[in-house]
Amino acid sequence: MKKRNIFTRAAIALAVIAIVMSAVSCISVKPPLLEKEGMSHEKLDLIDSLFKAYTLFELDDEALMDAVLKGYVEGTGDKYAEYFTAEEYEKLTSENRGETVGIGISVIQNAEKECIEIINVVPDSPALAAGLQPGDLITYVGIGEDRQAVSELGYTNALDLLVGEKGTTAEITVFRPEENGGKELEFSIVREKVTAVSVTCRVCETDPKVGVVRITGFDLTTPNQFSEAVDELVAKGCDRFVFDVRYNPGGDLLSIQAVLSYFLNENDVFIRTADRNKKTEELKIEAVTYSGDYSTCSVAEKDIGKYRDLRFAVLTNGSTASAAELFTSALKDYGLGIVVGETTYGKGTMQSTYSLTPYGYSGALKLTTRYYFPPISESYDGIGIAPDVEVELDEALAGKNIYKITDAEDNQLRAAIEELYKK
Repeated sequence: MKKRNIFTRAAIALAVIAIVMSAVSCISVKPPLLEKEGMSHEKLDLIDSLFKAYTLFELDDEALMDAVLKGYVEGTGDKYAEYFTAEEYEKLTSENRGETVGIGISVIQNAEKECIEIINVVPDSPALAAGLQPGDLITYVGIGEDRQAVSELGYTNALDLLVGEKGTTAEITVFRPEENGGKELEFSIVREKVTAVSVTCRVCETDPKVGVVRITGFDLTTPNQFSEAVDELVAKGCDRFVFDVRYNPGGDLLSIQAVLSYFLNENDVFIRTADRNKKTEELKIEAVTYSGDYSTCSVAEKDIGKYRDLRFAVLTNGSTASAAELFTSALKDYGLGIVVGETTYGKGTMQSTYSLTPYGYSGALKLTTRYYFPPISESYDGIGIAPDVEVELDEALAGKNIYKITDAEDNQLRAAIEELYKK
């Protein structure tokens, strides 16, 4: 059975029309096949027979089995467990690689104008080639007389209509605000495979010496994107950094290992784990080469510790979870950076995803298999990581999307920058 260890991700506010990013994982050793044991299926067989004998409805055996398996998983009490159909598992593994199918834009809901606002256009994407820009407002799904207003469809329904298969066309009408009042534009864009963006960066609007790096998740694209972001900001003259992991719900074990390798020394412990028998294991930073999809998580000896001397703060909130908490706690444990913001979510368990293919079935099963702990400090499961400097987001910003808050408005960011000048 093929197993993949993951940090389950919580809901993310950033919607990606190329398909919303979700949990990712790392491949580990295939365990031996298990002997069948456990509950009887006689009652299920009886119910199946009764339905087939008396119901007025046509039954789909495959759909019924998927529903039974999803119900079983829900009944286990493992809140992070999931059964994936073959299609769902393929989607999961694609997202793990940072690959999605779509036009390549990141969006948020603009409630004030009842539309979908584009906040990022993915490099080398169909959207970029077509000329879409951050700040464009998707007001209609479709073009011409048949278009449907986002204000009437609703945000979620409009997003659903924008998702489609590779090679199909997404048609949208956008309003582009401009100084002279703006203009309406129509786009017909063919959906293609798109590499997700998990890291964005900018020079702080209020301080050109501060680089802000936002990490929205830890997938297989993150290590390279993170390194490129930091190097770009250094080249622009930044000598202080804020790593923003607010609303980062976690991600992949090997991804976080690669990112932490930039800060830690060789042989530093970056995570401790324990199974249900309390057997413990320490994982350490080391130079390692992976093949295939995980090649992007390889750790070169020359890169270990290359950002250790940076002056930085980590910005957190209650939606900073799982692998993002490990990122935060590891840097805090080694005294490398200061944590500013709010107490994190508090998820200290690891999930493994097992492909069912070796058993002759399609799909996969994810379940919680280990506890994990920071390198030095105690478990934060169910507790969260308390920041070194606690700063709640201003109440005036509570109803504003995090991606629309300016650097000047963001009091948590301002507090992090103030701490950087104290060091």
